[in-house]
Amino acid sequence: MDVKTISLLLGLLAAALPCAAQENAPETGKEAAPVVNSFYERGPAAKYALKSILVEGEVAEPGPVELAALPVREAAVKELVWLEGKPVFRGAYLFSGYSLCDILNAKAVKKAREDFKPETDLYVVVENAAGDKAVFSWGEIYYAANGYGALIARSARSVTAPKRNTDWPLPAEPRLVAANDLYNTRFIANPVKITVKSAPGDFPGRKHEAVYAPEFTLVYGEKRVAVKEAGKAERRSYSAAGYGHGTGFKGLKNEGGFLFKNILAQAGVAPQDSGDKLVVVSAGDAYRAAFSLAELVNRGDNADFLVVDNAGEKDGRFSLFSAADFFVDRNVRAMAKVEILKP
Repeated sequence: MDVKTISLLLGLLAAALPCAAQENAPETGKEAAPVVNSFYERGPAAKYALKSILVEGEVAEPGPVELAALPVREAAVKELVWLEGKPVFRGAYLFSGYSLCDILNAKAVKKAREDFKPETDLYVVVENAAGDKAVFSWGEIYYAANGYGALIARSARSVTAPKRNTDWPLPAEPRLVAANDLYNTRFIANPVKITVKSAPGDFPGRKHEAVYAPEFTLVYGEKRVAVKEAGKAERRSYSAAGYGHGTGFKGLKNEGGFLFKNILAQAGVAPQDSGDKLVVVSAGDAYRAAFSLAELVNRGDNADFLVVDNAGEKDGRFSLFSAADFFVDRNVRAMAKVEILKP
């Protein structure tokens, strides 16, 4: 095969690749022409030098992950920051970079707690050299229907509004972004380390042993709130196809319940304070699931978690339902305790 034929085939292959895949092409020093039909790719852009990030904690081989070998993902973000008691719009951006999902895929998990096999209780802490931290649950990365929204940006582009002639200021350095968040509480600059951990605490009970709980306890620091009724929480309904990580299809269900974030607000939880906190929901049979506080109270996609009131069912009065998860494994039955922690 001659050089001309090889060049032609490479050109056809490049044309067939999606925009994100073409990000891996070598840099030429010349700004690429914007995609004609894309509203996202018409503003000025910045690129950042990224080499590796350290992954530690409950993994088989702690150490650096080289980023250049990973897929490049894209996320469009409308950035809101909370200032002086009110939200302020910072800009609209198209970020490309390396997702936490792909980074963590480079390291096999080695759980420290052998008493509980499911990975529903895992979470990760992303931090930078300045000590800023952002908490993500394992579930919002691996159980969610879209787990690529949390990424470390290698480039940023202003999503410019032509009629307003507004180019948004570009970040000066790489940053972690969480595309599903309403407020930028987890957007930390220049992250250098990711640590995988199991949810802390004691979880008494026997596996698969049904334990009826007429209420659940909400714990936040020194505050302990016994939740017996949903109170004034907003009610919402979802239709969902249940699919278990191990058991497969569980049927089409219509779930109606109360917004979990409204119930958490009873303990003084606010979305602007959610970036570095963890929530552990557990039942009397020792089953538990970890959540970042941000995915519960700081969502920008309106796929909010529900607390379902089952009345007198033998499995327990209250259960948690996740509208954003692909798998049902974090739908905790017979909720007994909800603890908000700062790991």
